[in-house]
Amino acid sequence: MADSTGAVQTLEQIVADFGNKNVTFMAAGIAYNAFVSLAPLLLLLLFVTSVIGTELERRIVELAQGALPGPIGDTFATVFQEGSGYASASVVGIVVLLWGTLKIFRGLDTAFSEIYETEQENSFLDQLIDGMVALIALVLALVATIGATVLFARFSGLVPYAGLLSPLIVVAGLVLAFTPMFYRFPDTDVEWRHVLPGVVFAAVGWALLQSLFQVYLTFSSGTAGGVFGGVLVVVTWLYFSGLVLLTGAVINAVLGGHSSGKAGGVGRAAAGYETTREDDLPPEQFGNYLLGLRSDLTDRAGANRPTVGDDGVRRYPAPDGDVHVIEQTNRDGDTQQWAVSVRWEAPLDETDDAVPTETADRRRRRGGADDSTHAGD
Repeated sequence: MADSTGAVQTLEQIVADFGNKNVTFMAAGIAYNAFVSLAPLLLLLLFVTSVIGTELERRIVELAQGALPGPIGDTFATVFQEGSGYASASVVGIVVLLWGTLKIFRGLDTAFSEIYETEQENSFLDQLIDGMVALIALVLALVATIGATVLFARFSGLVPYAGLLSPLIVVAGLVLAFTPMFYRFPDTDVEWRHVLPGVVFAAVGWALLQSLFQVYLTFSSGTAGGVFGGVLVVVTWLYFSGLVLLTGAVINAVLGGHSSGKAGGVGRAAAGYETTREDDLPPEQFGNYLLGLRSDLTDRAGANRPTVGDDGVRRYPAPDGDVHVIEQTNRDGDTQQWAVSVRWEAPLDETDDAVPTETADRRRRRGGADDSTHAGD
């Protein structure tokens, strides 16, 4: 029962963070950067494959046409089949292509830092290094995926149901490509066990998204043609792809304790907090908890009494059920910091009568209330 309650609370925090941290807005920005960087990325990939050999180029075209939505796959094929003249690009041209390609990874780096609520110094050089790591991982994952696809195609007659393994190969390749991003981009210390959930979610989500777009294009091929239709499909696909990636980052941030649960987060101080207690307390037990907290912080004790405003109205509605309590601690340099957060729900009629104070970090929600207390020594 406790495990199921914890899972529900974790899911609720993921959903809350998804909205509070403007994930959809950041995904739109990433989609724009990805669309602008698409041409440099393709030309850079063309240059690399032309150096390695034409066989790899052919395999990339086949994989792109089979694994990406129609307009994007067709763009891959057009660039690789008709853009051979770009293979002899100068050093300056390569630098320009690399710069444009890294733009999307710099955008992802910034978005991950926002989701993880980190304010650690993230210089332009750091972003370039993170982008290079992600780009190299993407290329290696692409090569590994192509190699596995060729291998399974060669032994398809010997391995039963080998064709059914193709989606798993794509997911495995995406996991290889995403893992360095999810480990490097948060700009804070993360554990591998808090990286894999978001990576797997993003990889499976991308594979499912690709399948959904293929189905859509199959049934709308007659109405989604033309340049405008192709651009619209590409931008939409990039947007939802970015949305899936950032949702995976939100999952990891919540599971790893890098989320304060507040709109916009509270920055570096929240990112390093370690949860030392998380309970659901009945109202009477919660009252005793507050008495103990008050005694610890002020060396004073007193009877429980409702807090009221100048007009005599209770500031907070009485909880309708248990009160959720979270205690966290963090060491920041030579100081130790603590955070106590409480959350409860109340009927709408009591919530409407409550008067929120503006001197503390509190948020009113429809049908509920939230209060947080921070202390430092």
